[in-house]
Amino acid sequence: MQHVMKQALLGSVAIERKGDDEDPVSVVTKSLETLQKAVDERLKKVEGGTEIKALMDRIDDLEKKANRPGGKKDADEQKEVELKALTTLLRTGLDAEIKAAASDNDPAGGYFVLPTVDLSIRTLMTDLSPLRGLADVVSVSTDKYERFYSLGKRGAQWVSERDTRPQDTDRPELIKHSYPVSELYAAPAATRHLLDDAATDIASWLINNATHDFAETEGEAFLEGDGVDGKPRGLMDYGTTNEKDFVRAWGVHQYIPAGHASAPTDANLVTACIGIVSKLRKPYKANARWLMNSESATRLMGIVDANGRRLWAPTGNLIEGVEHPLLGYPVEIDENMPSISDGAGAHPIAFGDFRQGYVIVDRQGVRINRDELTVKGRVIFDVYKRVGGGAGDFNAIKFIKIAAS
Repeated sequence: MQHVMKQALLGSVAIERKGDDEDPVSVVTKSLETLQKAVDERLKKVEGGTEIKALMDRIDDLEKKANRPGGKKDADEQKEVELKALTTLLRTGLDAEIKAAASDNDPAGGYFVLPTVDLSIRTLMTDLSPLRGLADVVSVSTDKYERFYSLGKRGAQWVSERDTRPQDTDRPELIKHSYPVSELYAAPAATRHLLDDAATDIASWLINNATHDFAETEGEAFLEGDGVDGKPRGLMDYGTTNEKDFVRAWGVHQYIPAGHASAPTDANLVTACIGIVSKLRKPYKANARWLMNSESATRLMGIVDANGRRLWAPTGNLIEGVEHPLLGYPVEIDENMPSISDGAGAHPIAFGDFRQGYVIVDRQGVRINRDELTVKGRVIFDVYKRVGGGAGDFNAIKFIKIAAS
């Protein structure tokens, strides 16, 4: 190759000035073009020269792509690189590829799932845990997240020209909410034979396994968690009262009774649904949603008036189903919610702005450790994340309660 280049250079045209008016840059450019043509011609005469030329062109293309400003791989290519690196780590324990794919890994504390893979986990969790998709999700780098809420008490007063102005009027009251995070852990395992089978997409298996496990566990906690030992405190753990906004104590939600002590009629449910929409104040209605399980949704879809018109599907078209708004607002199905049939005291339906009403806190993504020593013949993957959650604005979400009043 060096011989070819040397001959090309010897045969090239020397750079000369062909007049005082000619641009030196133009002269150099023309000479370089002449040199390139000479190299190409000589490569054609060398054995394998065509292949060498194609290889050089390919290298030039790669260099151009690498030198583009902000020249990163596209999403699909990056995901493929990261999944391959993760698969190599899980299958063999070798971390060279994963170190090359990302610079933010800490072997002492476990490996971060790479950015593209971690994004896939979050997307799937939104599909499986409706509240994660509805709530306000924040990421933190500490073990606790704090937020302040202001109870906007009005202190302004009307005064005439000669009235004495009060020097101390009501002022807004600040309430601090603290959301600690706790560890959510799963340990999927595989045999060595499974890992040795190159046809197995081990990375996808791990992601799907941990994703479904985490989603089901945290989905229950976001609704019913007791908040003990840093676990999320569920939306339904705060208690309810039938007192309206700014009258009831802060820290409990308002409920609208379904009109019957234990088994509400269709008319009771219609009245409760209309009532809960009317009692949610205007600032929260723009992003309001219904939340209920499929059994409760089926009950509401079966309600018809004296003329056979349905509450849920005004046109009488059953195809509309849960995809059609209920009283003008979208419906989310969460099987962790209680059912209407649970009877007295149940809160089967929630309605409101869940982004204002509930906060989910994530602590820097998912980590993975590979353990092939504890159980001989098996490889255990320690997969864990830290997450927390709790109520936000107690005026933003309301419940329908199976109760007479």
